[in-house]
Amino acid sequence: MSQYNFQVDLKGIIRLLSDNLYSSDNVFLRELLQNSVDAIQARKKAETGFKEGKITVKYQPGKNSAKLVFSDNGVGLDEEEIHSFLSVIGQSSKHSEEVRKNFIGQFGIGLLSCFLVTNEIVVVTRSAKGGQAYQWVGHSDGTYQITEYAKKVEAGTEVQIKLTGKMYQKFGEEEIIENLYEYGFLIPIKIYFSGMEQEKIVNDTFIPWRQPICTKEEIMEFGEQLFGEQFFDMVPLIGEGIKGYAFISMRNSSATLSCCHKIYLKKMFITEEGRDIIPKWAFFTRCIVNTEDLTPIASREGFIKDNRLLKAKNQIEKCLFDYFVSLSQYDVNKCKQITTVHNVAIKSLAVENEQVFKIFFPFLTFSTNKGVLTGYQIMKAAKKLPVNYCVEVDDFRRVCPLLEGTESLLVNGGYIYDTSLLQQVPKYYKKIKIQLFQDSSYEELLETPQADILTKLGYFMECASDVLKPFHCTISLKNFSPKQLLALYVPGEGELLDSVIKEGSFSSFLEGFDFEEEENSGAKLYLNCSGNFAKRLAIVESPELIETIVQVLYVQALMAGHYTVGAKEMELMNKSLTRLMEFGIDGFERGSRRYDAGE
Repeated sequence: MSQYNFQVDLKGIIRLLSDNLYSSDNVFLRELLQNSVDAIQARKKAETGFKEGKITVKYQPGKNSAKLVFSDNGVGLDEEEIHSFLSVIGQSSKHSEEVRKNFIGQFGIGLLSCFLVTNEIVVVTRSAKGGQAYQWVGHSDGTYQITEYAKKVEAGTEVQIKLTGKMYQKFGEEEIIENLYEYGFLIPIKIYFSGMEQEKIVNDTFIPWRQPICTKEEIMEFGEQLFGEQFFDMVPLIGEGIKGYAFISMRNSSATLSCCHKIYLKKMFITEEGRDIIPKWAFFTRCIVNTEDLTPIASREGFIKDNRLLKAKNQIEKCLFDYFVSLSQYDVNKCKQITTVHNVAIKSLAVENEQVFKIFFPFLTFSTNKGVLTGYQIMKAAKKLPVNYCVEVDDFRRVCPLLEGTESLLVNGGYIYDTSLLQQVPKYYKKIKIQLFQDSSYEELLETPQADILTKLGYFMECASDVLKPFHCTISLKNFSPKQLLALYVPGEGELLDSVIKEGSFSSFLEGFDFEEEENSGAKLYLNCSGNFAKRLAIVESPELIETIVQVLYVQALMAGHYTVGAKEMELMNKSLTRLMEFGIDGFERGSRRYDAGE
């Protein structure tokens, strides 16, 4: 049986890297930077006396092109290692598993990322163990050459690439510096940049947790410079293999927007998203976190989802929880400030977490018929007077006018998370009673008028009941505010299904079902007896006029309650108003004739 080796299409692999692995072609800078960092760390482990690592990046522009040179004084490679590591795809240049676990460049494809921006890579390297220096030249067609390098060089590695065409236009001097700064922000090895326009140490940055003593003001300034915004406060993020800070934004954030974080692995930048390690509810924070124990995915733009990632996320979440617990006990004013700005964000967290609910509910704000109140004010009121809440915003708007002049408190639970939070109040605070305002609640809220008014309007109510039967609605006399509101419409339990059937959404589904139509679906029209209007209806004796008045009141109540008014209801309103005007004209004519007759 013959045995063959796979043939590797390097151009196909490069296309794979470009289209499926890396999100951007600027990752070649990160890969070169990572290779230099790993090489320096490997030399530190191999040589006891070696301490000062150095990375140098030179940018040398030419005519419609630029030469980019990465060099380090790391462990370097001998000829055998060049064949083994630079020319074998998928094999890491780390010499042992014990050494490899301390680095993140374990995939052996980092150098190939340079082919995303160039067709040729030149590597000059000399092993720290001594011996001859070598030059390796790799091409995007899959060929490479190795030659002895005649010039004298120090131990380490130098990588040279040429940027031309679009890549030359894209990667100017400033773009190179910006990417080096982002990727190498936390790297403890100095990165020296040398170009035509400037020379500088890219990552000569103040990192608070590396200082023996660091004030809160210095940390806040660090965060503001890093993220370009001001913050309320900062939370130290400290755990096993974790160091960093969470800065609480002063801007109103949303869970639907992607947050800007700075997530690092072994001091190398990984991602800005951080959704796998920063709790979803903490979208009002901007975090900088360095982790030591996580495993990156192949592109090194995220982490493998395993127990270590879950542990890191739990540690960060605990740091945030502990901060808010402490804040609610020792700095109530700041707790109020944060809750006011991030009201919705904290509500989303409180809905799912009992501890957060108990900490923040007193500070959360809700819309009520008495204005905007905090959870604390609502609970305080519930000890003295009835407190109800509406699930829908429209229901809240309908009921609010009825409560004018009363002590009753009504909370608008129609906004996101509010109903869920209000429903949990009795669960966590046993003595607090907050009830859902239902259709049956109107009977308790509205007052029954005096018996003599009920008697005087008996005939009118009898006729009105007959008028409203086709609308599956009953009529009732009540006293309520404001007096200007002549009638109040309250839908019955069957109203929603009726509207759906009318729309035809379930018409095919409902075919074959025999629905028994009830004489009373539960809908009610409350006639307001607080003003003089209802009392004057007692003198109306004409059934036709009563029918017209009731029809106008019915449609008017629908409109005042922001219920859907269709073409059928509008036609009824127009006909009824026309008849009312005709009744008025007839009455005027009869009065004129009596006046002319001298009556």
